[in-house]
Amino acid sequence: MKLVFSTCIMLFTITSAFAQSKVVASISNARVDKGVCRVCLFNNAAAFTGKSGAPVQCIQAPVKGGTAEAVFENVSSGTYAVAVFHDANNNGKMDLNFLGIPKEGYGASRNKLPLTSAPGYEENKFTVPDKTTTTLRMRLRNL
Repeated sequence: MKLVFSTCIMLFTITSAFAQSKVVASISNARVDKGVCRVCLFNNAAAFTGKSGAPVQCIQAPVKGGTAEAVFENVSSGTYAVAVFHDANNNGKMDLNFLGIPKEGYGASRNKLPLTSAPGYEENKFTVPDKTTTTLRMRLRNL
């Protein structure tokens, strides 16, 4: 019985690993080749807007030639959105001016970036099917 149970667990684990997908975020329009792009993958609106919850994964991608690339591995099928900001001074946070306007470039998965508010989950969500690579072309907005 233990052997059967162990075999089932092992097969489930192997099958699950093969059913995973990949999300590649290709980021452009960084002003300088300093710091990193901090890129996070979210599976719900509350986490995306910072109200509650946490990202599924976050990656720090080096900036070179005004571009960066973040690769999210082992992503389950589902609906997601990606948020990014260029942490040019590498201080771990998005720098804002005295009015609360970003001083560093920022972006979202579908490049839906309203001028007067933060990007939203619904406008930037996308679907990840099983066993695929989803490539996003994201352009940073620099104000």
